[in-house]
Amino acid sequence: MSLNDFVLKEPRALPIFILADTSGSMNGEKINELNLALREMTYALKNVDDIRGKFQLAVVGFGGEVSIVQQLADIGTVSIAEMSANGNTPMGEAFDIVCAMINDKNIVNSRSYTPTLVLISDGQPTDFMSNNRNYLDWEPLKKLHTGIRSAKCQRLAMGIGADADMEMLKAFVKNPEIPVIKANNASGITAFFRWVTMSAILRLNSVNPNVASVVAPVFDFDSEDIVI
Repeated sequence: MSLNDFVLKEPRALPIFILADTSGSMNGEKINELNLALREMTYALKNVDDIRGKFQLAVVGFGGEVSIVQQLADIGTVSIAEMSANGNTPMGEAFDIVCAMINDKNIVNSRSYTPTLVLISDGQPTDFMSNNRNYLDWEPLKKLHTGIRSAKCQRLAMGIGADADMEMLKAFVKNPEIPVIKANNASGITAFFRWVTMSAILRLNSVNPNVASVVAPVFDFDSEDIVI
């Protein structure tokens, strides 16, 4: 038996990437609720006991321009800055940035479990330049779905309000075993992130945390708010 047998290995990480719509239409109650929900999720994940690994969290906002609000970091060190809302919705650029982060082994360690990507939006991508609305052929989304590492990610999504592009969100998730959640107003944001939190905990404690279809039962939502 060597000394290496006694060295504790670093816990394997489950990275969570939040892609947050921070365009002008999110201003007011929606962005306030989103900031609150992210603080609650961070606190909950910091205080989970008896898990097989550790959580990491990154937040990418897209409103007017794309900004990395929180670099991927161990959950214990995360402190997310308050986000404001303005500008258009460069969702495709956000996909490109997150895809590059996932495929960078200096950011997502090779030992990490496949990441969870969480998309929340109340509108349509303003950088989608096609009239046929075939999102699966959209290059930024296609790269997410076909990348060597990003293709394996778990993807969760929520649309807020009547203007949310549910077809876009369904194309993002692209998994018949995982529903897309919709909410009529800002009050559904906190419930959505509680579901995301419970799904992350369940997945990290599962037999195989790399299985992307492992999610918590959908709670706090009416049946019409669950879109397959």
